[in-house]
Amino acid sequence: MTAVDELPARLAAITTVTRDLAEESAIRDAEHILPTEQLRQLLDAGVGALRVPVEFGGTDAPVRVLAEVLIDIAAGDSNLAQIFRGHLGLTEILRFTPPGPARETLLRAAASGQFFGPAGAELNTTNLSTLSTGLRRSGHHYLLTGRKYYTTGSLYANWLNVLVRENGEFVSAIVSRDAPGVTIVDDWDGFGQRLTASGTAVFDDVRVDPEYLLHHRNPLANDYMEAFYQFVHSATQAGITRAAADDLATLVRGRTRSYPLASTPDPSGDPQVLQIVGEVWSKAYTARANVLLLADALDEFHAAPSAQQAQRILLDSAATQVVNTELAGAAIWHLFDAGSAGAVKSGLALDRHWRNARTVSSHNPAVYKAALIGDHTVNGAAPRSFLNSAAEDLEPRA
Repeated sequence: MTAVDELPARLAAITTVTRDLAEESAIRDAEHILPTEQLRQLLDAGVGALRVPVEFGGTDAPVRVLAEVLIDIAAGDSNLAQIFRGHLGLTEILRFTPPGPARETLLRAAASGQFFGPAGAELNTTNLSTLSTGLRRSGHHYLLTGRKYYTTGSLYANWLNVLVRENGEFVSAIVSRDAPGVTIVDDWDGFGQRLTASGTAVFDDVRVDPEYLLHHRNPLANDYMEAFYQFVHSATQAGITRAAADDLATLVRGRTRSYPLASTPDPSGDPQVLQIVGEVWSKAYTARANVLLLADALDEFHAAPSAQQAQRILLDSAATQVVNTELAGAAIWHLFDAGSAGAVKSGLALDRHWRNARTVSSHNPAVYKAALIGDHTVNGAAPRSFLNSAAEDLEPRA
């Protein structure tokens, strides 16, 4: 079977899993039941292999196809869409990585259903040039020591992608999740995205083979990765908004009690209620369309990478984040106007949509992305990825 033939079969398998994700997502959220089984089903169906090149056992699906899949996953359980962010990110990094044993091993691992987790940020600093987690040489290998936070999905991972500084540059140190000295703690205490395990990772003299140090020397790749990581967040927002729209339609369909000022005693025939349902659905439609348009831009970058295209995808990803943040918030707030007091019952767990959307939106505050767009539009300032900007701070100054 060729990759062209395999992709439809893989997407059909993924759809079989995603259509059942929402069934107990509210219960998992309320009782802190980790979606380990659901993640394994998605991996077995091939989500983690979608962007893996064909020669390594994947299907090399376009980013646009991935966008559709991520929105479907997020509509079922947004925790799972965000859990995939680190895996999908390392897969993209490996696509830019020169040939070598690590690239070969890791891409084949992703194709076979293994999972990657991230360990980039540190709790007490937002400045990448001051990361405290680091490497030291020990014979023919390195030892990794430090503590990371916001390690979304690493609890579920087979491999960890640890961002460190080495000899004046940023590198990803790739280590096995089961390596001696690795500890993952599920201590994420956010009010949303509760099951993403976005907590602490501790590394205590963890051995790193030199060939498993991935260098971030390609400025265009760094720009692309920032846009791609934001793309995953925006797809998650779109899926949450769709879930809210679906749940609202179900709620209104089942309502038997109206409001004294309503024009009709039947909520499902109340034109004002139906208007709200239509407005929420329209916001979900627009959020999805924004993500698909961004996905097309990312695919165009891959087809012809250039500084101009890199600038475009940074601006496009920022704009998508700004608008989808507003769409998700407005849609979920408006939802309760059509649901009335019955919509706030804890058993319905409709509040989780707002909590999850707000949490996703808080990771990269949209206000800074809006300012980036404004600075470019008004002053002609070129957008730059965080990693490229931070790399300049590592260079010795005259």
